[in-house]
Amino acid sequence: MSLPDKNENYKDVDYWNERYVTEESYEWCKDYSSFKLFFNAAVPNKNSKILIIGCGNSNLSADLYRDGYGFIVNIDYSEIVIEKMKKKHGHVMEFHVMDMRTLTFQEKFDVVLEKGTLDVLFTTEKSVWSLSPETQKDLHCTLASISSVLSPSGRFISVTFAEPYFRKQQYLKYWSTVTVQNFGDFFHYYFYNCSNRI
Repeated sequence: MSLPDKNENYKDVDYWNERYVTEESYEWCKDYSSFKLFFNAAVPNKNSKILIIGCGNSNLSADLYRDGYGFIVNIDYSEIVIEKMKKKHGHVMEFHVMDMRTLTFQEKFDVVLEKGTLDVLFTTEKSVWSLSPETQKDLHCTLASISSVLSPSGRFISVTFAEPYFRKQQYLKYWSTVTVQNFGDFFHYYFYNCSNRI
């Protein structure tokens, strides 16, 4: 894994393209087995239409497929990783080059899932207590875009290390119900389950 020179590079597609040329797989915020029970409870219907944003080269979508979820669409803004993932799993699921801030799907999804993807929006922030206008705009565009592709009864699931005090209040601007569960041994990760759009 090639770490960036500075955190801001996590927002740069060129950094990711260069990294994905040689990197085969990497998991952010633990792997699917760590929160599988939470996900199964939140999404009991294995026929649910699932959109994964910022799929990267994670095994998440493949693990979901092996767990019986048969309708999975993945997006990432890196053309390189999308082409690599298509070669690996394109026979059983979809992959598209797309920016999470401007999702262009006409169809609606039952679930939109992100794992560590939204965290990249905060890499330029000096304090989580006061977000810059740029980050506020990117976060608004992303959450509004996610909300727009969810079915009326759909849910947004976010897996992150961001603590509820900071992240939950952001999600409550778009969904009326946000439940939080934590997992992990020495370092806590959080499973946010958002539903009932405002």
